[in-house]
Parts: sequence; structure tokens; C-alpha cells
Amino acid sequence: MSHAHHYVFGPIPSRRLGRSLGVDVIPRKLCNLNCIYCEVGRTDKWTMQRSEYCPVKEILEEVEEVLRDHREIDYITFSGAGEPTLHSKLGELIRAVKRMSGLPVAVITNGTLLFLPEVRKDLLEADVVLPSLDAVSPRLFRRINRPHPDLRIEDVIEGLKSFRREFRGQIWLEILLVKGLNDQRSEIEQLRRVVRELQPDKIQLNTVVRPPAEPDAEPVDEAVLRGLCEFFGELCEVIASGRIFSSPLHLDVSREDILAVISRRAMTLEQLAQTMTFSHLDMLIVLGVMEEEGLIDSFYFYDQKYYRTSDHAGVEGATPTQRLSHLNREE
Repeated sequence: MSHAHHYVFGPIPSRRLGRSLGVDVIPRKLCNLNCIYCEVGRTDKWTMQRSEYCPVKEILEEVEEVLRDHREIDYITFSGAGEPTLHSKLGELIRAVKRMSGLPVAVITNGTLLFLPEVRKDLLEADVVLPSLDAVSPRLFRRINRPHPDLRIEDVIEGLKSFRREFRGQIWLEILLVKGLNDQRSEIEQLRRVVRELQPDKIQLNTVVRPPAEPDAEPVDEAVLRGLCEFFGELCEVIASGRIFSSPLHLDVSREDILAVISRRAMTLEQLAQTMTFSHLDMLIVLGVMEEEGLIDSFYFYDQKYYRTSDHAGVEGATPTQRLSHLNREE
């Protein structure tokens, strides 16, 4: 019987990491950036302060519980709805998870805190680190990523360089392109010069493929992405189109599992059906019931219908899981 978790979600199909078990160690939208394209929404907890925002003991207990039920996992991935390097005990968590599972560990990060020696040290035992760098000019960094006032792009770039010198694992650098902003020739040329200095193992081009925080953040055309991929060279790949997995994940799906996934990012019917290994029809029925109960709602973005947790449904002020427990008690 599957039941809800606060910190662990999946395993889910990842465009870059195969079957990924997500570990979310930061409260929703606690970040030092407020990116216009963010699929999680606008940042409402803006900080540069590192702390043990979520208890290490509880996180590890959830990871251990899920590992008992799921063996088809390629990576344990620290990511989610906030910036994971803001957790002051991230290094301890990475070491504990590796001892517990023997699986490779990935960290998806905005990369902005790598100028801090303690953050670089925390990440040294990861197998893959996936930082972002969307702009190198201060003007576009402020326009696209909307950083905390204490954060400068010069420090971000120097932090990435320092981490490359110290880290022996893989660095997969993501560049997310927004139409009319960082897809312009002058910025792209500056980005390529900096990326060459950073020497990542992979360069991964992305664009706005899910509903963004700001409606004017528009995707770059696929043909443009392909052309820019050639411009960045043989280490570059386009990841915006996603991946399709032919083999099932055999997940024991419940409404709690669905809520755990879409509370972090909105998803389409097809994405949810693939993630949960439900048929499209079965998933559509489950989503319809959940929408009627007020647990989720739906909206359209570029002619695609997306599902997300409802902020106004059920018990006022409750989380989606708490609202679900309330409905179950009423039944």
C-alpha cells in the first residue's frame, strides 16, 4: 500500500536521469532566484541563508522506506520545488543515501551557491551535478533569473569554475533559453566563451516546456535549439523534447502519489500516465475524480492541458495531502 511522503517522490521518468527517485529537501519555492520561466511558480521564500530546513532524520527514513519497495531506480536525485544547496546538511544527506542504497546520486541545482566552499564540499560525493547557467551578462541574469540582491553573476561563474577544478564526477550544465532574451547572438557568444572555460561534461539546452512563472516567458523554436546545439559543439544536446520510456515502472499508484508529483510541477495527462504507468483512460478517470473532489485543477498552456494541485480546494490552509486525509475521513 503506497502512502504519501513529504520529501521523496517517484521514482519517475526523468529526461536526463532515467528512473529517478526524487528527494526534495527544501520547502516549496524557497530559493535565491525567482526565474521567470520556473515551472514551480514565483519564489515566495527568497533567501541566501543555508539551514536545515527539513529534518535529516525524517528525509532518510522516507528514502529508506521507498527503497524497500522500488528497485528499478537509476539515480537518487536531490531536486524538487526549491534550491537544494540551501539545505545546510546536504553533504550529510548525500553520504547517507549513498551508504544506504549503493545507487548513484545526482543533484539538480541552480549552481548559484558554488562560490561558497562549504557548498562545493557538500557536493563532492555526488556522482552527477546538474547546475544551470542561463545568462552571463548581469542585465540578462537579473531579467531572467531575478536573483537575490546579494547574488552577482560574476560570483556564480567563479563558483562554477572552482567546482569544476575540485569535483571528480560529471557536470551536466543546463542552459534554458527564453525567446527574445538569452537566445540573442551577443548573449549566446558570451555564454559559449564562459562554458568553454567551465569545461562541463555535457551542455544541455532547454527551453520553456512547462507553464512558467511569468506568461511572457516563451519557448524558443526547436529549429533554433538545434542550430544552437551545433554552435555549442559536440558536447551539447537538446533536452527540451523529453524522453519516452518503453518499459513500465510498476509503481503502486495512489492519489497521494499523484499529488506528490504535481505539487512540485504541473503535468499533462500523458506525462502523468507515463510517470505512473497507468493507461491514459485510467489516469483520466482518476484525475476527473480528484478534480471533482477539489484536490486538483486544470488549465491550458500552449494548447496542452495541465493538472496541478488546487490552492483553494478542500480544507482552508491545508496541504493537498491534508485535504485528501480530510476527504478520506469524511468518506
